[in-house]
Amino acid sequence: MQYILLLILSFILLFLTRVISVRLNLFDVPDNFKIHKQKVPNIAGLALIPFSFFIIFYFEFNDIIIKTLYLFIIVVLIGLIDDINNIKPIFKLLALFLPIYFFTVYVGEVKTLGYYEYFNLNLGYFSLIFTVLCIFLLTNAFNYIDGIDGLFATNVIITLIFFQFLTYETYNLFISLSIFLFVYLLFNINFLKVFPKQFIGDSGSLGLGFLISTLLIIYTQIENILHPSVVIWFVAFVVYEFLAINVIRIKLKKNIFKRDLNFIFNLLSKNYSKTKSLIICNILHISLCSISLIIHYSKIYLFSLILFFILFIFYLIFRIRQI
Repeated sequence: MQYILLLILSFILLFLTRVISVRLNLFDVPDNFKIHKQKVPNIAGLALIPFSFFIIFYFEFNDIIIKTLYLFIIVVLIGLIDDINNIKPIFKLLALFLPIYFFTVYVGEVKTLGYYEYFNLNLGYFSLIFTVLCIFLLTNAFNYIDGIDGLFATNVIITLIFFQFLTYETYNLFISLSIFLFVYLLFNINFLKVFPKQFIGDSGSLGLGFLISTLLIIYTQIENILHPSVVIWFVAFVVYEFLAINVIRIKLKKNIFKRDLNFIFNLLSKNYSKTKSLIICNILHISLCSISLIIHYSKIYLFSLILFFILFIFYLIFRIRQI
């Protein structure tokens, strides 16, 4: 019954955000660097704020999750301001520093990258700066993949499913977010022409990127349920693409803060339909996430790290050759 309630709530909130977007003339306008051809309402991420407050008070989360969700709401608000006013990247990064810093101080930080067969990768004095940097990069990495209909929502849903499977999480957080994103997906792809199209915007992509990155820290450093070399596969596709696109921009002597058409989904769409491009990206994401299952149950953690970097090199070479 509670999941049906969340389903209905998500429909109502997302319908309202579209109405608000249209009334206030808040649209994502097409340009040379975007795939869509018509202006689309782009503040669906706003719905995450009342949705988050609802699940905070409806479910019995522990203090760690509650603090993280409040910081998540702040990041959503920062993204919303960017959706409305299109603030400069440097100011957006400075604004993001506040919730990220508060997370490291009041929730937790990455103190170790895990114990391996022959050594322990403790970060010591570098713990704070490493944590801030990782959350910064992952938050923005998720924002990078929000460039083709359905990709962001399906990517995060898949990540949450693997999270749920390996953590046996009983707080209903992963399921709740998955329900919301499923409903958003229906709007995003204009399913059966019934659900009016809208985008989640920076409010949603930055917010959920922040939340995923902080959950990785919570379950590896605080709850100690998962080994760091396991969870890296949850975000491997996002990290690979984020690093690859920035290497490509540097190689082409382009501004790393300016959008271009060299993303993996842009390249795929030259030869395939949007649907096939989406399927290919998700198959890659699921394949990489599936490695986490092997690592988790076999406990070959050192092999996981080595494989992660080897596959990234192959991915980077592949991406550079496509330019």
